[in-house]
Amino acid sequence: MARNAGTWWIRDGLDDRRDEAQGFGSALDNVPGFNWTTDLGDSNVLQKDFVETPNYTEKVDQVDVMFMCSHGVYDKNNSSTWGRAFATSSGDVTDSASIDWGKNDLEIFSSHACKLLYHSSSNEVWRWEPAFKRLHYMFGFHTVSYSGKGQRDRGKKFATNAVAHIILKLLGFSFPAMTLRDAWKKANIEVEDSSVKWAYLRTSGNNDSGQFVSTYSETLEPTEPNDPVSNRTFYYLNGTC
Repeated sequence: MARNAGTWWIRDGLDDRRDEAQGFGSALDNVPGFNWTTDLGDSNVLQKDFVETPNYTEKVDQVDVMFMCSHGVYDKNNSSTWGRAFATSSGDVTDSASIDWGKNDLEIFSSHACKLLYHSSSNEVWRWEPAFKRLHYMFGFHTVSYSGKGQRDRGKKFATNAVAHIILKLLGFSFPAMTLRDAWKKANIEVEDSSVKWAYLRTSGNNDSGQFVSTYSETLEPTEPNDPVSNRTFYYLNGTC
């Protein structure tokens, strides 16, 4: 059974934002074992796609991996607000909302919403821990990130980096798989300048059978991974693009 990819984007008059998200989906759609099944933009980017809502199935949890171009919602003069919400067309998704990403299927959440993974001693990134149901990774930024022609290939680069080993194997070449964390880091170093800091939040723990699952060296494969669901430890890292 193929793993599904989803894309969400708020264009705000910039085709590059749409291209950035769709580049992620189209890159995976061309790889055996992956299908790009969800592509929602502008007014179709809904709060309830990400938040538990009565009589509605969260669309983000119907895919395995996703990429979103949205906006971090914060007061630039008050760091206590940084990284606590991102925007949709029908309202903000906050870190205090009813979120269980991975309840159904989602393993990888990636977004370029500014400062979504901001971390400081007074506003710690662990605020997003409750969002991890069976989720493995949140990818984002500690700082502001940018949109434009220079960044339009971010999604494509992230996906291509993560599945290059699969593509090359089909062509008869042996190529080591790049970890998801390195694929995100490399894509952002290539499209951002040094004022931007990429970030990720991940968890390792035991699966349903009690076996330890480490996400540190996790790669993107067409087969379903084991999910860390209990006795979990969370890890955070950011770095300069």
